[in-house]
Amino acid sequence: MQMSVIDWIGLIGPYVLFFLMLIAYYVLEGRRERRLRREYGGDDAR
Repeated sequence: MQMSVIDWIGLIGPYVLFFLMLIAYYVLEGRRERRLRREYGGDDAR
């Protein structure tokens, strides 16, 4: 059985989407944490 490109996209697409959303979450969460540390004077507030 041979898989077409559409089959590969359907197989791998959700994983790629998941990892992209995970990376975006960590980037946005890091920015939020830096902002909160600046606002409330955390240990390494820069």
